[in-house]
Amino acid sequence: MKKSFLTTSLPIMILLATGMLPGCKKGNGNNGSAQENPKIEMAGSYGYTLILKPDKTLWATGANSLGQLGDGTKIGKSTPVQVMNDVVAVAAGNNHTLILKTDKTLWATGYNAFGQLGDGTKIDKSTPVQVMANVAAVAAGLYHTMILKTDKTLWSTGYNYFGQLGDGTYVDKSTPVQVMIDVAAITAGDTYTLILKTDNTLWAVGENAYGQLGDGTAVGKTTAVQVMTNVATMAAAGTHTLILRMDKTLWATGTNSYGQLGDGTTIGRNTLVQVMTDVAAVAAGGVHTLVIKMDKTLWAVGYNNFGQLGDSTTINKITPVQVMTGVTGIAAGTYHTLVVRADKTVWAAGRNSEGQLGDGTTIHRIKFVQMKLP
Repeated sequence: MKKSFLTTSLPIMILLATGMLPGCKKGNGNNGSAQENPKIEMAGSYGYTLILKPDKTLWATGANSLGQLGDGTKIGKSTPVQVMNDVVAVAAGNNHTLILKTDKTLWATGYNAFGQLGDGTKIDKSTPVQVMANVAAVAAGLYHTMILKTDKTLWSTGYNYFGQLGDGTYVDKSTPVQVMIDVAAITAGDTYTLILKTDNTLWAVGENAYGQLGDGTAVGKTTAVQVMTNVATMAAAGTHTLILRMDKTLWATGTNSYGQLGDGTTIGRNTLVQVMTDVAAVAAGGVHTLVIKMDKTLWAVGYNNFGQLGDSTTINKITPVQVMTGVTGIAAGTYHTLVVRADKTVWAAGRNSEGQLGDGTTIHRIKFVQMKLP
């Protein structure tokens, strides 16, 4: 079941935009995690975008045919609409959305054919339904969901064809099952999962045909295997993985056909290679990568056919290029990029056919435009 990034509807390449610099703290990886003082946070998917404002209101724009925006309709939007209040974190699956509220309850909306909403059904939702209490963080893959509870136990639900739920089986789940303890942060790629434990060790599980687990093999796993130590945070894409270590070095593994690993080649990897230093935050798109350095400069690399690198071209890059300054947060959709600047404005570039850039149009952008966020 290998998927072509250029011909199929890809997963979310989820949240990594906390607006918190310098540095990355646990729980700020490719997942939504509760924070005491939330900044602007973002999550991007194949055709839609979620924006969490500092006042804890959740806004959404883009594709909505399966109710993934959570506004009670199935009508797409080209400018953000308000969805919910009292929200502290969000994550976006291919067509399903996870919402963590201030009271630590988890809510979900959108596509549910594999049980990824975790509500015990396989019925789609267009308004969020409550799934679980005492939740600290969430992450969304293509059709699976990972849930970190406040007691540091990890739970999973949804599609499990590749073992990405990490429960030792290939059986889909429609209600969350516990899979691990002592977990600090989580990230979900297309059909695999990355897990950061409280001792800063990185673990991985699920599909591995492209080396995205980084364990030196191309063999999938149904239970998590340890990959690296001294990890601060991570980001997962369709089939490429980014790891930010505690010394602020960036490492990458997996698919590299368009240079998305940023190592100056188009050679795929099944073990992690170092690609950059002085890194504060990372995000992984379908086949592109975003990096914020400690000086708040934004760098981008990889596939650029829709202008998602934001460098005013549609030319792919195999080494990172600087595209913006004064950046405090980033997130990547499959073919679009989201940026928070120091003045708390949100900017976007790339594919916009569903209105996911939130600028009131459906025109692709090769340079950043400001989102029309109320």
